[in-house]
Amino acid sequence: MFDRLKFDKKNEEEKKRQLISLQKRLAEALKAHEQIREVPIFTAPSEQEIKEFEAITIPEEGRNAVEVEEELVKYVFTKQALLQHPRFFSFVASAVSPYSLAGAMLTDIYNSNAGSFSLSPCAGLIEEKLCTWMASYAGYPEENSGGIFMSGGSLSTLSAIIAARTNKLDEFDIPKGVAYLSDQAHSSVRKALRMLGFRKDQIVILRSDDDFKMDVEDLERAIQKDLKEGRIPFLVIGTLGTTNTGTIDPLSEIGDIAKKYNLWFHVDGAYGGSSLISPIYRNLSKGIEKSDSLTWDSHKWLMQTYSCSTLLVKDKQTLVDAFVEHPEYLEDVSSTDHIDGWDKGPEMSRPQRAIKLWFTVQATGTHLLEEMIEYSFYNAKMVQRELERRENWEIISKPSCGTINFRYAPKDFSPEQLNELNLDITKKLNENGYAYIVTTTLKEMKTIRMCMINANSTAEDILNTIELLDQIAKELTEEKRKMS
Repeated sequence: MFDRLKFDKKNEEEKKRQLISLQKRLAEALKAHEQIREVPIFTAPSEQEIKEFEAITIPEEGRNAVEVEEELVKYVFTKQALLQHPRFFSFVASAVSPYSLAGAMLTDIYNSNAGSFSLSPCAGLIEEKLCTWMASYAGYPEENSGGIFMSGGSLSTLSAIIAARTNKLDEFDIPKGVAYLSDQAHSSVRKALRMLGFRKDQIVILRSDDDFKMDVEDLERAIQKDLKEGRIPFLVIGTLGTTNTGTIDPLSEIGDIAKKYNLWFHVDGAYGGSSLISPIYRNLSKGIEKSDSLTWDSHKWLMQTYSCSTLLVKDKQTLVDAFVEHPEYLEDVSSTDHIDGWDKGPEMSRPQRAIKLWFTVQATGTHLLEEMIEYSFYNAKMVQRELERRENWEIISKPSCGTINFRYAPKDFSPEQLNELNLDITKKLNENGYAYIVTTTLKEMKTIRMCMINANSTAEDILNTIELLDQIAKELTEEKRKMS
């Protein structure tokens, strides 16, 4: 039989022990972060450690909590890739602000629910204020704009497409609806459309031009073709900072075409949305004010812990139209003066994801964020300058939103050999442990991709990495020549 008193007593004892232990762990973690350049970027668990962890079962009787904690540190937290490392130049990962960390810890400790405004009014105001602030950078009118914080760009994009479908298509016309995106759009866009039941023929992939931007002439031709065939074009998705190259689509031209044919215009700014903060680089996104919605991930370039994404809309009523439901069990906690979170997106109960960004912005101010964004652009250009002065290096995509693609291309190697060579260069670099870089494929070429958005990356980090890449490239080239 359940003994409530025994349960309460054990809980209180464990809370005290955990508090002492977690204080120790926090101190260790902060110290490790201070010495992060001396820590391996990726320490994989050994086969023996994986076997040991696999052997841990779900117990019927509780175990010692400190022992469980030590296991997590040993097998999980110290055996993973450190995406916040200043020489981790892969994916789209930035430094983590101590203010974001503090905000995240407070949010978890107090465990407030962001589903309803009335459950935590000031937390609700934080989310509203941040959405209005971010939307203003996109040129959305303050009186109508709004948004919601979500787990990531994938869910934000999915929700934007739902809003677009609700706004532009009658439910009986959904089988005729057509969405348009470029071949450089993030894979989550295609996934979201498939998840919503759109067939392959309803998802039109447009070719990108030589600069990896959406071809707007191809977009208009595709729309006109579908109209002639009795289909209903309803959505076009442009990208502000593609994952491959950091490229920004011609947003103004896309916006004009969307307006001309009455399409919903969504901008995937999960990565590059943060560039809007910079008064210097904001002009690269000219025309974004013509969009209907924008995805913006703060955990990508604004130093936030996972996860912290925002879906912004020009008209907040479009979210309500797409998601609102009024079950009887929520009547007493539904707001009349503010839009509840569960009426703006697919989630009901959800964490207060906005608090850590609020903490960061309040503690740093916007000027520091502007400088941080501009620093990323500067660092990517530094990589370009350094490579251009070295022999055999070829720039494939120029710096954009802090990302640059290049390859080592000795003239006596075939295209297939060059692809193999550049893949081997990154593998050798990553085995070295000094830096971490992955490749991507552009125009059938295997390229080395560096994303420079970590504000803790120094010139020394960058130049030493290029020097190491150059050294490895020369050594591997000579080895391959001897083998051929």
